[in-house]
Amino acid sequence: MDILDLIDWINYCAEALLGAVFALICFRQAGKFKGARLFFLLLAGFFGCVFMSDVFYMLTWIIEDFPFVFSAGDISWIGGYLFLITAALSLTDEWVPEQREAVRKYRWPALAGPAVCVIFNVVFISLYPQLVVNYLLYAVPTAILLYLSLWLFLLSRKGGLQPGLRLYHLAVLVWLSLQMVCDLFSTLRLVQIFAALSTVFWYIVMFIMPSIYFAARKGIVE
Repeated sequence: MDILDLIDWINYCAEALLGAVFALICFRQAGKFKGARLFFLLLAGFFGCVFMSDVFYMLTWIIEDFPFVFSAGDISWIGGYLFLITAALSLTDEWVPEQREAVRKYRWPALAGPAVCVIFNVVFISLYPQLVVNYLLYAVPTAILLYLSLWLFLLSRKGGLQPGLRLYHLAVLVWLSLQMVCDLFSTLRLVQIFAALSTVFWYIVMFIMPSIYFAARKGIVE
């Protein structure tokens, strides 16, 4: 195991621990705040998937030689995106018909999110065309989540709907954007400078993860 592999192991262990801690915190919040039970359970599912994806990824690394094409960790990671998508959709359930009609105009600017996702995945696929299925599996939930997060952020900022959750939507958007940049640097890990930048972005991403919880707690509970 070279130094870059060791750094990767440390990164995955740190992120797995962070995911486990906040999954437990969100689960406890779900029992404490009954009105926001579903939302916190969905966030707990997200953090739990982050934990499981890193554990599965490391186990696959032990069983198979790296790099490998696909692992159970990828399925868990996609599951985390699906939990956040469901959490975003749950926030729209409380809208009355008049509100739903008023927010339609913000749908078109929100398409900027999926457009950025498409650009990044075109770069990924051009670098590793043999992994096109992998990148498409990631691209679809990422594009949907980017769209919903940007749409809800615009609504909370300009439309006056759920303004308390503005920071939460912003945190999710920042996390998603940094995650794509981090993945790009990881893809280019053959050059040491890219490996170093990947580690820097990795820890920024991990710093943003707790802010997703704290922003949600502030916006929903307080």
